[in-house]
Amino acid sequence: MALTPLDIQNKNFSTKMRGYNQDDVDDFLDQVTKDYEDSLQKTRELEKSLKHAEEKLQYFNELKDALNQSIIVAQDTADKVKTSANKESEVIVTSAENTANEMISSAEKRSSNLITSAEEKAKEILTDATDRARQLAAETDDLKKKTRVFHQRLSLMLEAQLEQVKSEEWNELLKPFSSYVSDSHTVIKEVLAGELDNRDDVVVETTLTEEEPTTIDEPTLEKVAMDPKAMLDLLNKDPK
Repeated sequence: MALTPLDIQNKNFSTKMRGYNQDDVDDFLDQVTKDYEDSLQKTRELEKSLKHAEEKLQYFNELKDALNQSIIVAQDTADKVKTSANKESEVIVTSAENTANEMISSAEKRSSNLITSAEEKAKEILTDATDRARQLAAETDDLKKKTRVFHQRLSLMLEAQLEQVKSEEWNELLKPFSSYVSDSHTVIKEVLAGELDNRDDVVVETTLTEEEPTTIDEPTLEKVAMDPKAMLDLLNKDPK
């Protein structure tokens, strides 16, 4: 059983001859009792402090465990969030890349279609222009050929007419009427010559100043060029 201060204080010692001084022993016991009580009080306080410290330690240990658990949970949550974010970012990046590739492919396809359409349209326009140019060139060449032929025919016709005009038949036809009268009828010949010559001058002058030119088609002109009598009939024909 543990010794208490009261046990020390109530302790009685037997006396013998030549023993210790009773007062000194009592004083010493009182001091021991006091010191022992102080020691016990300090021990109680230390035990109380120790208990309080142990309680705090237990609290902090529990808090530490809770914090560790929270850290573990937070770390696990962070890892999950990070993993989920990485997966989501990969999905977003992949989706964005796919969308961008589709847009690029669509744009390239549209651009290719536009270029092809433009090239086909340009070829069509060039082909049409080339065909038109060839057609115009052919028509122009054909017109030149026809013009050349007409010019040659007109030249030949005019040359033939000029030859006919210079022929003896025309000279004979254009002789004065008086030349057909016999030389024996001198008076009649002179009268006819004067009268007809004056009339011819008036007719020619009136024709040149008043009458409109007569349009002569090519077949008629060719026929007249070959026949002086036909030419005379044409000149005497009424322009109306």
